[in-house]
Amino acid sequence: MAENLLRKGSTFLETQRQMFMTEDVVYRRGLQSVTLKATLGKSEFEVADESGFTVKAFVHDFLITAADLILGGSAVVPKIGDQVSVTRGGESVVFEVLTLPNGECWRYSDSFGKTLRIHTRQVS
Repeated sequence: MAENLLRKGSTFLETQRQMFMTEDVVYRRGLQSVTLKATLGKSEFEVADESGFTVKAFVHDFLITAADLILGGSAVVPKIGDQVSVTRGGESVVFEVLTLPNGECWRYSDSFGKTLRIHTRQVS
C-alpha cells in the first residue's frame, strides 16, 4: 500500500512546531487543568459595527496538539469560557476561549485533525 505523503508531511510539520515554536501554557476548564505546549497565533476577521461599517478585528489563537488536550482523563475539545494562561515577564496572562462571528471557538489547523487552533481574547 502506498504511503500517504501528505499525512507524513503533516506529522513532520507538527513535530517541528512542537519542538521549535511552542511555549508552555496552562489550559483550564473549571477546576481541571493541563500544562501543554502551544504556539501563539492570531486570526483576523471582519464584523459590521452598529453603523453598518465593516471593521477588521483579530483574536489571539493558541495552536496545540489535539491529543494533548486531556482533562479529567479524557480527550476534549475547547469550550467557550475555558482559559489559557501563559507566563510573560514573570506574570501570568490569561486568555478566554470565545466564539467568532461564524460560531466557532476552535477549528482544526490541519487536514488530519492533529492540531487545534483555539480562538481566545485576553482577559487579564
